[in-house]
Amino acid sequence: MSTTKLLLGTAALFAMVAPAGAVTVKNASAGEITIGIDYGDSEKIETIAAGKSVKFECKELCGVTGPWGFSWKVQGDDTITSDGHSLVTVMDDKKAE
Repeated sequence: MSTTKLLLGTAALFAMVAPAGAVTVKNASAGEITIGIDYGDSEKIETIAAGKSVKFECKELCGVTGPWGFSWKVQGDDTITSDGHSLVTVMDDKKAE
């Protein structure tokens, strides 16, 4: 067997066995939430019912935006849990003066 065939066969076997990254977003709130998933060249919107979760494939870094107020970079088997409240407080600079 040639080295090329061996390498191609090994790569194909690894591709079948290697787990695909599946990111999970859990909705721990009493209402539904909407998240955006940014794959770089495409985007997807998901609505997650109260107490439910959604999984999506993310082989490379993906961006997830949601009710927490900013984007997270995720990959692999990351899990994000949201209670529907923002993790970011925006301050009005004019009021602070």
